[in-house]
Amino acid sequence: MRNKYWAVAYWLLLISWATGALLFMARVKGGFLTNYLSDLTFPAWFYIYIRGLSTTDNRLPSLFIFKEWFGVTPQRAFTSILFVGIISEVKTFYWPTGIITGTFDYLDIVAYALGVLVCYYFDVSQSRHDIGVRD
Repeated sequence: MRNKYWAVAYWLLLISWATGALLFMARVKGGFLTNYLSDLTFPAWFYIYIRGLSTTDNRLPSLFIFKEWFGVTPQRAFTSILFVGIISEVKTFYWPTGIITGTFDYLDIVAYALGVLVCYYFDVSQSRHDIGVRD
């Protein structure tokens, strides 16, 4: 039953991320939709994906090089996703014309953190509840 809620969140976040990215690439002046929607929704979507929360069997996806390493624990998923997001944003400050171009905006980091923090909170809360139910 819980996977149903994660699956709904997975698809809503994926659609929101794609919408924000498409609007941004189309150079639409959409305020929050083009400036922060993807920054908020992609880390949250990736958290759900990497933890296998939306699957019926909670099986972790196997990534090319890292296999299941990132999704093993909520803490590892949270830390690694946030770390990569911060690194990619800070990179735009020091190397704005590099591989990933962009303009540094500290609010992007806030959006990454908020999106992944919400998923982390519900994941950990669910895990604690599941442990309590077994006792």
